[in-house]
Amino acid sequence: MSTFFSNVSPRRAVIDLWRILGAPSEYRWTGLALASCVTGGIFWVMASQGGRALPPPPKIIYFESWRADRTNAQIIAENIAAAKKARAEAAEEERRAEDMRLMYKAVGAASGMDTDRMYKQGKIDRAAEARAEAAHNQALLDRYLEKGTKPVVDPHPDAVAGPDAVAGAAPAPGNP
Repeated sequence: MSTFFSNVSPRRAVIDLWRILGAPSEYRWTGLALASCVTGGIFWVMASQGGRALPPPPKIIYFESWRADRTNAQIIAENIAAAKKARAEAAEEERRAEDMRLMYKAVGAASGMDTDRMYKQGKIDRAAEARAEAAHNQALLDRYLEKGTKPVVDPHPDAVAGPDAVAGAAPAPGNP
């Protein structure tokens, strides 16, 4: 390895270049120009591919400030409205997912698959996931809610359908 580095040095490279340029040849300037163009082209391509600076800093988005003089009833009403909106969005997403499942069911039936069994198994799996999530949420409430207090619930629940109503199944126990 040391023999390689003994033959490589900037001084020797400049001396070799001077010898090549000083040698009588009709193509020396043409060769120098072509070599410069190729080298410059490589550097131009590398420079034009981006990565010139650090990425821009994250954009800060400020959320709205709430008045400090809001009553607990106003806060609860806003939270209930936000929960209704979230439930409506979840119901719409579940409706779209059910439409996709029905399309896949039709494609599977056309392919000769047992789509009814797969569809029923999927419904069972989704119901099990919903029960597990409900149990997890209840465990969190039990863990963090002060003893003797009850969670605030919507006194007038609207008719927003949950995922069970979209699928056409009976609601899960405990769901209105």
